Parts: sequence; structure tokens; C-alpha cells
Amino acid sequence: MLRAALRDLQWRRRRFAIAMTGVALVFALGLVMTGLAASFSAEVDRTLDGVGAEAWAVSAQASGPFTSFTPMPAGSGGPGATPAMTLRQTIRIDEVLDIVVLGVTTGSLGTPEVTAGRTLAGPGEMVVDASLTGADIGDSIELGGLTFEVVGTTDGRRLFAGLPVVHIDLADGQTIAVQGAPVANTFLYATSPDTSPESLRIMTPAEVRDDTLRPLEGALASIQLLRLLLWLVAATIIGSVLYLQTIERTRDFAVFKATGTSTSAIAAGLSLQAIVLSIAAAILAAVLGALLAPVFPMYIEIPTSAFVLLPVITVTVGLLSSLLALRRTVSVEPAMAFGG
Repeated sequence: MLRAALRDLQWRRRRFAIAMTGVALVFALGLVMTGLAASFSAEVDRTLDGVGAEAWAVSAQASGPFTSFTPMPAGSGGPGATPAMTLRQTIRIDEVLDIVVLGVTTGSLGTPEVTAGRTLAGPGEMVVDASLTGADIGDSIELGGLTFEVVGTTDGRRLFAGLPVVHIDLADGQTIAVQGAPVANTFLYATSPDTSPESLRIMTPAEVRDDTLRPLEGALASIQLLRLLLWLVAATIIGSVLYLQTIERTRDFAVFKATGTSTSAIAAGLSLQAIVLSIAAAILAAVLGALLAPVFPMYIEIPTSAFVLLPVITVTVGLLSSLLALRRTVSVEPAMAFGG
């Protein structure tokens, strides 16, 4: 019976090829959606790891260092505190671009490690992420009324679904945001403090990560829903192809049953077709996903685990979608092999 199922795949190869291509495209889009959701978290993790702080502190009235701006005296962080400032800004490089500005105490915790050029040495300098289009080492960029020289670049330092993180000296950040007042909106700690002023709230990197991702919860939920709908579309395609095939082969199944073939053996043949179709679609989907990811305007990082789980998901969806065809197979009576 399994051999008959494979021969049927060969006989109807064009139909199955069209169905496989459609299913593969649907799963490729699902793979891209998975990578998009994963990239939101990955970029935050890289940015926080690049800062290197074991603990962060914000005002007790603030939700987090990147989602709110509540200035505090730069010296109010207590022992071991390094003041810093985060800002949402725009710059113009041929067009208006949104960025996240991180003002750090140069030479202290938070000073960026660069992948090209050199790191900050003082005011008037800027380290940009490589994703900031049009900003090259040696360029002059205006930000908040000040002119900066790009001295280095980082890689993968982004927040809020792809906004590049730009590092400048804390003094420049104070000039831009509060006209030079000696304040900060967050403090960095190399080790978690045992005590802190009552006016501050200590946050772990995990808490900072969750708070930074909080504005994206709606987008993440939408992506998850869209991915589920894509799976349903794939299941519909596979199910419709197998169900149509079952209708066409009703007389064949009746003959099989009349000659002693069990219903379970026939069901196994249909399941084999669903598995073959699903695995072929998974292979093609992995290739299409890798090709589609760079085309999207947002940064998409498809994790290795998504490629590993893809065949499992496709086979599961394929088997579930074949249940309707299996149900029709069970209802076929052997007597149909001798009737009109």
C-alpha cells in the first residue's frame, strides 16, 4: 500500500508539485515571521550585553531606562553608579532617520566596544551602529544642534524593532536634552548594589529587556496570530489536495478493501503522502525563507531552532490536515468495487 501511495505521488506529480510550492511559500512566510519576532528580542539582548551593566537604576517613577525619561542628579546614584542618558531622536542623512541615543560616561561602564574605527574619547564624537544608513567613519553628523564626528561603528546594537543605537558622551547628551544640566535618567552598575537611594529603582538586565520589549507586545502578538493563520492556510492546501485525491480514488480504495487491504494500511498510504509533501515543502520553505529575509525592510534574524523545528511543524500540520481525507477513506465500502 505504501508503494501504491508513492506511485500515486509520481502519477500526480504536477498537482503535488504545485501544492508543495504553495505550502512552501506559506511556511517560508511563517519562518520569516518567526525570525522577525526573534529579532526583536535578539537586538535588545545584544544592546544590553554591549553596555555590560549587571544592574540598572532609574527613577522610582520611571518604567525603564529606554521607555521613559525622568532626569535625576548625576551624582545621586550612590557608590559604584555610572550615570548615563537615553534619548529618542531623529537625524537627517539624506532623509529623516529615527535613532536611540545612549549618552555614556566616556571611559567608564557603557563605553561601546566597536567593530570598526575606535571607541569614544570624549565630547563631540559619535559611535553608530552599522545599520545606520549613510553614516561612515569620518563623517560629520548633526544631532540636537551639535555636530559630531563618527569615529567608530558597532554591529547589531538596535532597539524598538530596528532603530540603531548611537553612542555619544554623556556631556553631549546633557547639552541636547537638558541644556547642559548635570543630570542623568539612568545609572549603570558593574555589580548589583546592596543598597540604593529610595528615589531609585534597581532593575536587572532581564527587567530592562522586558520593559524595552513592552511597547512591542502588540506587534509580537500580531506576528504570532499571523503565523498561526499561515499554518491554517498551509493545512487547508494540504488537506484539499489529499481530499480531492481521495474522492478521485474512491473506487481504488474500494478495490483495495475488497481484496483484503486493511483500512489502516490505506490510511498509512495517505499519511505517507502527507509526510512526503510536508517534508518537501519544508526543504523548499527553508530555502525561500533564507532568500526572503534580506528582502524585508526590517531586520530579520531567523534562529537556527526555527529551521530545526520547521520539518516537525510541517509534518504535524500535514498529518492533521489529512484527517478529513482519512475519514472519507474509512467510509468507503468494499461493495463499491463491484457497483456502478
